[in-house]
Amino acid sequence: MKIAFVFSKAPHYFFYDQAVRLLYSMGHEVVVVCRSGFEVNGNKSGRALIKLLEDEPCARLTDAIFRGRGAAFSVMIRELANYANFLRPGHPMPPSQPWENIYMRGRLSPRLYKAVKSRVGAAIFSTVFVRWLLRWIESLIPSEHKIEDWLKENAIEMVVVSPYIMTSDLEIEYVKSARKLGIPTIASVLSWDNLVSKGTYLVKPEWLFVWNQNLVEEAVRLHEFSRESIFTVGAPVYDPWFEITPALNRGQFCGQSGLNPAVPFILFLGSSPTITELDVELIKALMTHLEKIDADKRPSILIRPHPYNPFDMTVFENDWVKVFPKQGGRPDMDDTRQTYFESLYYSAVVIGVNTTGFLDAAIVDKPCVTLMDEQMREGQGAHFNYLIDADYIEIARERTDIFEIIDRVLGGVDIKMENRRRFVRQFMRPNGVDISASQIMANAILAVGHGRKPQDWKAEIHE
Repeated sequence: MKIAFVFSKAPHYFFYDQAVRLLYSMGHEVVVVCRSGFEVNGNKSGRALIKLLEDEPCARLTDAIFRGRGAAFSVMIRELANYANFLRPGHPMPPSQPWENIYMRGRLSPRLYKAVKSRVGAAIFSTVFVRWLLRWIESLIPSEHKIEDWLKENAIEMVVVSPYIMTSDLEIEYVKSARKLGIPTIASVLSWDNLVSKGTYLVKPEWLFVWNQNLVEEAVRLHEFSRESIFTVGAPVYDPWFEITPALNRGQFCGQSGLNPAVPFILFLGSSPTITELDVELIKALMTHLEKIDADKRPSILIRPHPYNPFDMTVFENDWVKVFPKQGGRPDMDDTRQTYFESLYYSAVVIGVNTTGFLDAAIVDKPCVTLMDEQMREGQGAHFNYLIDADYIEIARERTDIFEIIDRVLGGVDIKMENRRRFVRQFMRPNGVDISASQIMANAILAVGHGRKPQDWKAEIHE
């Protein structure tokens, strides 16, 4: 089978690396489509995709095709639809400033942006009628004939797109063209926060792949998908964490990162750049507390910055506080993933404000702690409630409480262990903790390509 994977950006490929490699190993052909001109190294690069091209002689990468005539109008309609979806009654997260700056503000004219952001504009765009009107207008926008020609010329039999709701000028065009040609389409949720914090699906794919039941409910409630069109895959991007083992012993890792191997260390996982100031506040509070402890008994702190954060965390370094890697490290390659894993594996406790790293820590079975006082709660968005509801993170409501929790955990009292393990089963591998989500995804794609439902993925194993 010939399958096109369409990504808005090359760095998004690594979320599906194992699924794509499995499809190659089963004799299928995958063509990766994304924007050209991406970096080949660094935290924001497409280095995982470059590695695929090096490893797989048959792997293909092609530059994305964009809409020609009417592109500005279609982008405007789609961004307005994203905005209107945020304003729907009951949406847990209103349009955030980062979302506006990255997407809507840059893609609407200043006059239109000001109008829709006004009190009257917001009231109008919060209505059911406007959401229906925008969908109707989108249905009148024809598919891009150049993409149709490419799909036909390359005999594409399946189109898989991700993340799909972050941009309005790429994946949606491939879905429209594929659907016009009768080619099956699948959109896959990239990460756990996308359905709440990004846009919406103005053009529905045939199938939506999500991680777990929580995201099923979001897709139905916030994006008006039918339950019958959603398939729960698990989280393919986390598959490596279930397989990896340490390459260094604890002493070697501490030597590499500059830590004292004679004492335990607290791993602080940095949050996204939008809430850096909260990370800084919490790190300062931790250091102030720990410096009161005798040096020979004081635990160390290992700070792992968010890979996209430009703030230089090395300003906090001293004899017992280290930053490693210095600029963070995106775990999209074997070596960067190995370093991250060992940071988790040898830590005594993991602390953060609002970080996806809490999911990684749960898989590695490490106690997690966060502070949810009035200041920190501002940076803990709606999706963070899933972690809170799972009750596997130790939560401090006051700064003095977090120090008591840390002392207890460092003393070996881990009261959230069973909840943490339950969370991993339900959130990352709902189809079975011993079953690779990438394997399920690869087989589900083939099932859809063969005219069956993705729920028939097990049948592909025997064909």
